[in-house]
Amino acid sequence: MSIYDSIFSLTSFFQSDAWIFSVYIIVTYEIVFWLCNSFLIYIELFDISSIDQYRIQKHKKKLRFQPDIIRFMIQQTIHNQISFVLLTPILYYIFNYFGHVDIQGVRPLWSTILFQIGLFILSEDTIFFWTHYLLHTPWLYKHIHKKHHVYTQPTGVTAVLSDPIEGIVSQFAVWFMPVLLKETHIFTLCLWVTIRVYQTVMAHSGYDLPYISTQYWLPELMPGALAHDFHHQHGKWSYGSFFSIWDQLMGTHRLSTSKTATK
Repeated sequence: MSIYDSIFSLTSFFQSDAWIFSVYIIVTYEIVFWLCNSFLIYIELFDISSIDQYRIQKHKKKLRFQPDIIRFMIQQTIHNQISFVLLTPILYYIFNYFGHVDIQGVRPLWSTILFQIGLFILSEDTIFFWTHYLLHTPWLYKHIHKKHHVYTQPTGVTAVLSDPIEGIVSQFAVWFMPVLLKETHIFTLCLWVTIRVYQTVMAHSGYDLPYISTQYWLPELMPGALAHDFHHQHGKWSYGSFFSIWDQLMGTHRLSTSKTATK
């Protein structure tokens, strides 16, 4: 291939739907991820009594006083960000291999968008619970999932820091239903990314914050940080993603505020 052909191919890619898809998904992800985490980093660096009262693990020193964990988090976050940017274009081709993602068409009706988002949430929650449950079996935990449990005091960025194999499993849970539907719109996918990133970052926030946390509004159904913080503290129980339904059915439902939390 000549230099001219290479330049032409590169130019064609930057004008393609694959490029537009990648930009939309990456920009949406980065805006939501870093807006949420900028807030969490700020309240980590500055002691604000009105917010610190909602910190779940008050008995432990803040992460800023744990330099080894901070260095590891920064290193892993950089790796995650690079991998995400490089691998997102592949997602476009997966969508179009199994079906079609509409990039430039008219936005669907809100009834269609909300119906599809509901399916995405239910599917992700089910797949996440059972794969997460399996990752806590002894061999898989030791060789794969333990890397994520280095963070016994989770904070926002730790939501996406894990072994590469676990990362693939997590992405499978997120994208299985959108791909299965065969016909989706980029607006719906960006809304899904917004919801999923916000939910997982806040579940790892380490704070039981009022109003902006799911557990504030639906504590029995969507326990959020209360359940996932407990999970990181103890390395077991509370395996769910959005909901506590599977945990309640399997008898693994625990909350950080529960009187039976340490039993």
